[in-house]
Amino acid sequence: MEMRIALLGCGNVGTRLIRLLAAKDEALRHERNLAVTISGAYTRRAGGWLAPEGLTPATLAASGWPEGAAPGAGIPDAGQPFSGDSVTFARTCPADLLVEITTLNPVDGQPALDHVRAALSAGKHVVTANKGPIAHGLRELRALAAAHSVGLRFESTLMDGAPIINMMEYCLPVTEVISFRGLLNCTSNYVLSLMTDGMTLERAVAEAQRAGVAEADPSNDLDGWDAAVKATVIANALMGADIRPADVRRVGLGAEGMRQANAALKPGESLKQVAEGRREGQAVIARVSLQSLPPGDTLGSLSGMETGVRLLTDTMRELTLIEGEGDPTQTAMGILSDIVNIARAYPQA
Repeated sequence: MEMRIALLGCGNVGTRLIRLLAAKDEALRHERNLAVTISGAYTRRAGGWLAPEGLTPATLAASGWPEGAAPGAGIPDAGQPFSGDSVTFARTCPADLLVEITTLNPVDGQPALDHVRAALSAGKHVVTANKGPIAHGLRELRALAAAHSVGLRFESTLMDGAPIINMMEYCLPVTEVISFRGLLNCTSNYVLSLMTDGMTLERAVAEAQRAGVAEADPSNDLDGWDAAVKATVIANALMGADIRPADVRRVGLGAEGMRQANAALKPGESLKQVAEGRREGQAVIARVSLQSLPPGDTLGSLSGMETGVRLLTDTMRELTLIEGEGDPTQTAMGILSDIVNIARAYPQA
C-alpha cells in the first residue's frame, strides 16, 4: 500500500518525523506493507511546496529542508512552489493524509482547526499533534471525518507518543474512564523541580529555555493553559465530554503562585502542576492547580521533564502511564503510529 502524506508545519517535530520515516522505511514496507512518500509541505517561515509524485522520506531528509530555508527558497528537488495560504494547502495538497503540526493556539485552536476542517472536507485523512483542534472541535471533526469516510487521529496531543488514546481504543474497548489525574506539562514540571532544588523561578525558567524545554514566553505552560488544553482532550476524547479549555479551572498558577507555593513547601513534599478531571453526574469537571504532594505520591516522584497520568476506570481500576525525559522523536513516533493505524483501517487509501 502506498500513502502520500503532506506536512502542515515542520518545526522540531516535523523534522524528526521525516528522519523517523526515513529510518523506518524498510520496516514499514516489510512489516506493514506500507510505503510512505511526502507530497508537499507548508511552513509559516519557509512557505510551501508540492511534489505530486511524492518524495521518499530519505530524499527529503537528505535535502535538509526546511533548515535555513528562506520563504520560497530551499524547495527540494522535484518540488513545485506553492503560493496559497495554509488553509488552501490543507484543502488542495496532493496527499492522502495531512499531518497537522502547527503551533498551538489554546484560546480557539485556530488556524489549526480550519486546517483540519479543510483537509477532512476534501477527503483527506488527518493526523495531528496540535491539541487546539481536538480541544475545540473534536465532536465536529469526528463527524466530518465520518461523513467523508476518512480517519482522524491525534495520539501525540497527549504526553507525546505515549499510547493513551490508542490504549483505550484498541486495548480497553467499552471501558469507562471515571477520573484522571496527571502531570501533563513537562515545562512546568522541569521548572518546579529546579525550584524545589533551590533555584529561583527566574533562574529555573532560564535553565528550561536553555535546555529547549520552555518557549521564549513560557506563560502558556506556567499559567496552566497547555495543561488545560490537554485536560480538555482527555475529557472529550476519553470521557465523552464536550468542554473547552476555558471551562477548565486554573487555580493558584502563574509566577507569583509558584513562588508562594514553593516557599510554603514542607520537608519531603514536592510541588507539582496537577491536571485532573472527574465525572459529576452527566458532566465532567476538570481543573489545573499547583499541589504540594506528600512523599509516596507517584506523581510527586516524577521530576525533570517526566510526565504521567493516572486513569481510574470501571474495568481495569487504576492505570498509570509515565513518560520519561525525551525529545521530539517521541511526538514523531506518536504521529507515525497514527499514520500506520489509518493505513490499517483504510487499506484503500
